[in-house]
Amino acid sequence: MLYYISAQIDNLELLSPIRRHRGNWVLILLLVISIVIANSFIIFSFNEKSRFYFAKVTTTVTSSVALATALVMIYKYKRKQEQQERHDFHQFYKGDDILHFSICLFLILWFSAHLIWSLYEQQSAVPSIDDVFWLIGYGLFGYFLYKLCYSLRKKLQAHTIGIIATIVLILLTYIVLLTLSASSLLSTQKAETSILILILTYPILDGILLVPAALIFWISTITSQEKGEKTDQQTRIFWVLLSLSIILFAIADSGFAYISALNLMAIQKEVWIWNIFYNSGYLCLAASLTGYRNFLDLTKMNAAN
Repeated sequence: MLYYISAQIDNLELLSPIRRHRGNWVLILLLVISIVIANSFIIFSFNEKSRFYFAKVTTTVTSSVALATALVMIYKYKRKQEQQERHDFHQFYKGDDILHFSICLFLILWFSAHLIWSLYEQQSAVPSIDDVFWLIGYGLFGYFLYKLCYSLRKKLQAHTIGIIATIVLILLTYIVLLTLSASSLLSTQKAETSILILILTYPILDGILLVPAALIFWISTITSQEKGEKTDQQTRIFWVLLSLSIILFAIADSGFAYISALNLMAIQKEVWIWNIFYNSGYLCLAASLTGYRNFLDLTKMNAAN
């Protein structure tokens, strides 16, 4: 099904603007339906035990959907590269391979982490192998996002002041939230240093990823305005969904850090709330990756100009 959807998206450029717009609405509709179905298993569970079980299972499934989408789209992209007769962008092939590797390994690590997490009978904030996978995944995902932003850096020159102001506001807000969370943790319970560091690390890393998320959203807006509705308005949805997935991950991690700061024993009872955001984030990421070719094509065009 993912292959079929991606094939339809590949053909959007050959269709009229109205049909391309309709294709975006189909993608959004499928995304909304997928989010509702995945999270309904959690929300409508009969008891706490089943809710906790489905919270673990659904995040494993949705992360695997994002991984499968990435693999399919990268395979299709590389196959089209090989079939191209022109070699105008040959100089970017090596960089493409690094991007392919980073996004795939990131999703493999996070899927593995969720799989390990789902096998636990009970959950705690004690650092474990799945935390190692998640933390390494942040670095790979961060590379992927910042590489996209770097390729589009020429679009930032005329709007530097506004972008910097936005980023500073986001970071200052995040710092305040982290300070309050740490203060709550230290004042209400005695916690090991490793647990405290772990609880604060995830929101900090999310804050770092929110920077390229904001830049990507801003750049996509600028590009669509410059080139007009006929060319880029229809592909902007992929960039928006990519940014939205990062925001959802940040909300989920912040919520998890908050309940951990209040009471480590509350994780098993309340983690399902934040798994809803994780599920939505993974599915938004999967939907954005159906436009994977648009990410690379746009970065190449901007780098070539």
